[in-house]
Amino acid sequence: MTSLQFVFLVFGVVAVSLGSVSAFSDEERNKIYAGMLPLVLECSKDYGLTEADLKAAKESGSIGSINPCLMACVFKKINVINDKGLFDVEKAGELSQKFLAEADDQQKATEVIKTCSSVNEKDVSDAEKGCDRSKLLFDCLLPFKAQFTKSR
Repeated sequence: MTSLQFVFLVFGVVAVSLGSVSAFSDEERNKIYAGMLPLVLECSKDYGLTEADLKAAKESGSIGSINPCLMACVFKKINVINDKGLFDVEKAGELSQKFLAEADDQQKATEVIKTCSSVNEKDVSDAEKGCDRSKLLFDCLLPFKAQFTKSR
């Protein structure tokens, strides 16, 4: 079954970016995708990226090189980066509980969120804008994707 990856599934953000997590049914994945795609595309327009650009970045495995302010835009729209430019651990936890049905996956997500909360302690050059911190968060989350990938 083809599905979205951890970053998108838990935070809904980089839906077009990563690979597959099968902790979701096709119906759940499609709902998340349908809800998030407009946000990703809206933010992409603000930063001069087309849907084709995002697709090309996904296919080349270079989604992490996309403008971190685009990531911040989407993270802010789903409230995992707050108005102060910080990772909102509580909101991320709520989203993971909402979208991950299995207790084991919820526990893994809680651990990942706790680990990645360290991004709030790092110095960034753009303060409340949140671009630098969003990139740090993306980079922190990415290595954990394998924990949520299941082969079927």
